[in-house]
Amino acid sequence: MTDRHLLLDVYRLSELTGAIIEQQLRAIGLPAYLFGLLSHIRRLAPVTPSEISRSTGMATTTLRDNIQRLVDRDLVRRAPNPDDGRSYLVEVTDKGHLLARAADTPLLEAYQALERRLPRPRTEYEDRLAELADALATVLRDVRHVSHTT
Repeated sequence: MTDRHLLLDVYRLSELTGAIIEQQLRAIGLPAYLFGLLSHIRRLAPVTPSEISRSTGMATTTLRDNIQRLVDRDLVRRAPNPDDGRSYLVEVTDKGHLLARAADTPLLEAYQALERRLPRPRTEYEDRLAELADALATVLRDVRHVSHTT
């Protein structure tokens, strides 16, 4: 049997990345998992929780709880969704934008440290990771579909 370890390797890389981000963000007082969500909302806002769940793979219950944590910290706010009265939109508050900007320098330092250690151009890694992210998102959709139909 072939030793397949890509999923575990990607998971391990996720853990390493999270540890680096945690270390760099410690001074601003926001856990990496919330900062990642804040950054995602900032990039896509206004965005529905369903869109966030689809693009991140985060379970809706976990997402709901984490959005509430960001709301409680006044980093994001909910707004009515004009296209769907059952849903809402999430957008970043001024305080959320300030916190995200405060993270720019420590994250840039980590990013530059990583780039200095890469044996090939950064763009090669970004291209391959984009392909991998697309493949993983498709697998997640397929796995969810199969589990819902059985």
